[in-house]
Amino acid sequence: MDKCVLDTDILSEYLKGHDSVVIGRAAQYAHEHRVFSFTSVTVDEIVYGLQVKSATAQLQKISAWLRQNDEIAPLAEDYVAAASIRATAARQGAPLELTDCLIAGLPSGLPARS
Repeated sequence: MDKCVLDTDILSEYLKGHDSVVIGRAAQYAHEHRVFSFTSVTVDEIVYGLQVKSATAQLQKISAWLRQNDEIAPLAEDYVAAASIRATAARQGAPLELTDCLIAGLPSGLPARS
């Protein structure tokens, strides 16, 4: 399995622990790569969601887990790639959120950079 950046929805589902397919794939990935990679955009989305729900205990637990893994901060060129993805989608009548485009705009085949 290639190293990749996890989307917020996948990471959130894994952290909730409800979907056995996601958990199984995550376990396989963790076995191969030792850490999960995600963006600072994903951290923002997860922390925001937990703060809105005032889930303080869950937020502390998740924050500790996030620090043990590989957080990638998008660079200027990632924002340029995200803008291109977003503009193309808008021209095709399928507007996308900036957060999704930033994650999609990161180069594949990481080594992680931060």
